Amino acid sequence: EEALVTKLRTCRCHHLFLHASLKHNSSGTCRWGEFGEGGLLWGECSARHFEWFEGNPVNELLSKVKELYGLDDEVTFRNVTVSSENRPRSLHLGTATQIGAIPTEGIPCLLKVLLPSNCTGLPVLYVRDLLLNPPAYVIASTIQATCKLMSNVPCSIPDFTCLSSAKLVKLLEQREANHIEFCKIKRVVDEILQMYRNSELNEILKLLMDPTWVATGLKVDFKTLVSECEWVSHRIGDMISLDGESDQKISSYPAIPNDFFEDMESSWKGRVRRIHLEEAFAQVERAAEALSLAVTEDFLPIISRIKATTAPLGGPKGEILYAREHEAVWFKGKRFAPAVWAGTPGEEQIKQLRPAVDSKGRKVGEEWFTTMKVEDALTRYHEAGARAKARILELLRGLSAELETKINILVFASMLLVIAKALFAHVSEGRRRKW
Repeated sequence: EEALVTKLRTCRCHHLFLHASLKHNSSGTCRWGEFGEGGLLWGECSARHFEWFEGNPVNELLSKVKELYGLDDEVTFRNVTVSSENRPRSLHLGTATQIGAIPTEGIPCLLKVLLPSNCTGLPVLYVRDLLLNPPAYVIASTIQATCKLMSNVPCSIPDFTCLSSAKLVKLLEQREANHIEFCKIKRVVDEILQMYRNSELNEILKLLMDPTWVATGLKVDFKTLVSECEWVSHRIGDMISLDGESDQKISSYPAIPNDFFEDMESSWKGRVRRIHLEEAFAQVERAAEALSLAVTEDFLPIISRIKATTAPLGGPKGEILYAREHEAVWFKGKRFAPAVWAGTPGEEQIKQLRPAVDSKGRKVGEEWFTTMKVEDALTRYHEAGARAKARILELLRGLSAELETKINILVFASMLLVIAKALFAHVSEGRRRKW
């Protein structure tokens, strides 16, 4: 009971289900918590939103999970392979509170002693879980041996990218991973490979295999881990545009404000390597050039005419501006039309101007103007950009589908790095405190 209360206090649960058998205690009543055992657990549960359920606990819970997350009945769940034999019992709530493993007012936090102050997030949660749920002796001995090796490592160590396994699974299953997440996944597998290829870190990597098995329930062969990490690293590197690649510069033309191209293209350029969508890039570049030509031919003669006009206050004004709200490049001006049409430079372009309108056909303002040619060029540019963006999204979703087949390896690798970071942090704090 105390172990369950400890688990509830230290884990975030989105949904809490209580089996109907908990209502029946040794007193023979159905009012759980008022008589007999279970009062501590009831006190913890009653303050939360929960739902009763009946039937076979395992089957019913799996059914609830499928219902909550919209999974098909045919979906199978991964079996955890960790044996609970020879494993110590979880800490009692009182013990966990007294030693400071669970935050309690008036009791110093044990984790702040075991780990440096800059260690946060997943590594801290791993150490806390290790304290609350001690592993079997053989795993504890392996962790101890790993720490001893870590304390004498003469080489530089990886950054140990910490990626939540739950988030990783969700992103890949729902095809929501973007290029940043793929870069993080690549860093994870690359750091595994860095440890494998370094003679000082290789032994540590081998020792971390069993603690990771206990933490994830996944039994992975060492050679399989390495080969699969190599495949994932190569696949992501082949698809995703990494830092330093300079073949996807934002379009730039003198006649068009730079902010326009920055806003239009920064949301999709630099995501996927250009080799995978060369034609889409070429279409955008041709459309951008055509837009620049249209703006140059239709707006610049008017600008030149205005600049050549010397007039006191109240003279003609005009400029080419980016209308961010409308994702357009238009001419904005006033008092630029000649009083007498005499065939001078710029007059023909002024005659072509028409009021700029928004997506609903409403006039934007008295000072905003465009031309048919500029609007056609804008439309073609936006269409080319939309096609490129859709193609990139398609490629990223395809990569998610490929990596989903390697989900167990990715979960294992990410957890291994979390454990490595936690233990290295503990060792460095021990060295600082001269333990």
